Amino acid sequence: MFNYLTICKSAGVFLLSTMMIFCGKAFADPVLNKILSTHSITLAWVDNTRPISWQLNNKPSGLAIDICLDVVQSIEQRYNTKLNVKWMNIPAAARFQVISDNHADILCAVAANSTQRNKIVNFSIPWFYTKMNYLAKKSAQIMNEELLSGHTVGVISGGSAALALAKMNEIYNYSISVKLVRNFNEGFDLLADGHISAFITDDVIIRGKLAEMPDKEDYQLSSDGFGNTLSYGLVVAKNADIMEEIINTNIKSMFASKRFEELYKKWFMSPLTSPADNVQLPMSDQLLSDMHRYQN
Repeated sequence: MFNYLTICKSAGVFLLSTMMIFCGKAFADPVLNKILSTHSITLAWVDNTRPISWQLNNKPSGLAIDICLDVVQSIEQRYNTKLNVKWMNIPAAARFQVISDNHADILCAVAANSTQRNKIVNFSIPWFYTKMNYLAKKSAQIMNEELLSGHTVGVISGGSAALALAKMNEIYNYSISVKLVRNFNEGFDLLADGHISAFITDDVIIRGKLAEMPDKEDYQLSSDGFGNTLSYGLVVAKNADIMEEIINTNIKSMFASKRFEELYKKWFMSPLTSPADNVQLPMSDQLLSDMHRYQN
């Protein structure tokens, strides 16, 4: 009888300990806990940022979208579950707040890592590098960023370009008038209609837009971009530590298996909607270095 009670007591302690460990892991990452308990994941994305993310054939498409879908597959395999994917199309200006407020689980969009943004969200390891650039009509004769002085320039509200212009005005005493816009399409439209002299955003977004423009020869941009190098990552909430680890592991696996290389060729080196619609942007040296590091 004593042995029986001892065994039962031991078993009860073991089960309680196991439950506590499980619950501890679950509550350690409330984002993953919610995903697994609801069997659903919400992916936020930004439209009109080809070839990173945009709407193609009435669904989210692009490099960031494919990376996120690979992450979803990794979660399903790791936890032996099936997830319902919900897409949330958001304005560029609100993309980090949506994650920090837990309205979406992962941001699958243009998302340059910065010290300021790291205060409210967490970034994965980089999967893309770019710089800022400007797009202007050739008739404006803006040959470099110094000639932006005296012009009205569009930038995404809360974006890296807005901060860069503020510093340029302060340090170099430029007189750039800043026009804040909520999304990339608005910026390109204002430029096309002559309401702004230039639109500043990430170089990759400009090149993606130029590839589809029928009057692309009327526009110009800097060949090298300007400012510091920007690194893109997938974005999760500050307390989503396990989710961040899953994403990082998946990106490293994509690099090692050459899955990432295949996706890059698909979106950056191949026609998107027509033979003439081709971004033709080879991998940067930094991205090649990252990929090769995990292949060795």
